[in-house]
Amino acid sequence: MLHPAAWIALWGVMAILLQVLEPRWLAAIAVPVLALAAYFAGREVLRLLRRARWLLLTIGILFVFATPGERLPVPFGSVGLSVDGLVVAGEHLLRLVVLLATLAWLWRALGYEGLLSGLHCLLHPLGSLRDRIVVRLVLALDYVERDARARDWRAWLGAGLDADDGGEPTDIVRLAVRPLRLVDRTALLACGAVLMLMLFK
Repeated sequence: MLHPAAWIALWGVMAILLQVLEPRWLAAIAVPVLALAAYFAGREVLRLLRRARWLLLTIGILFVFATPGERLPVPFGSVGLSVDGLVVAGEHLLRLVVLLATLAWLWRALGYEGLLSGLHCLLHPLGSLRDRIVVRLVLALDYVERDARARDWRAWLGAGLDADDGGEPTDIVRLAVRPLRLVDRTALLACGAVLMLMLFK
């Protein structure tokens, strides 16, 4: 299996390519990608899409009502809905759904430690600053996870029992870092080459 850094880089390139794909190619790619994401990480995909539902709804409404074009038949056209608005909204929503679905798939495949290890490797050029970034990300993810558990009433009931476990607090963050192999370096170089081609296209 590739190094987590390579998978994150590949996902980043895919996320950028999604923004420049023509609608027909986007639709052709979205079908198998969403099917695979649902098969391998269906629960994570649904959870992430559920959390992003208001963002998706807002984007859809904005593009539907703010895009000029040929009006739809009455009564939809009388409130400002247009054919072009529906097409543009569907295109942008599909891009975002594919992006979120593949992100959930990446999370499922790499896990918490894998993502952090990959980011730690990709941020290597930043020197000592990368450690600060990764530690802050660890703390942020830990807070989000604890906040999600705190919304469960069973966690509230057990909070008093687990409030003092007698352990000593610690500020040490441990991260397992794997060395890059030749295939990993090749994948990273390929991702960099694709990005350079897109920038100087």
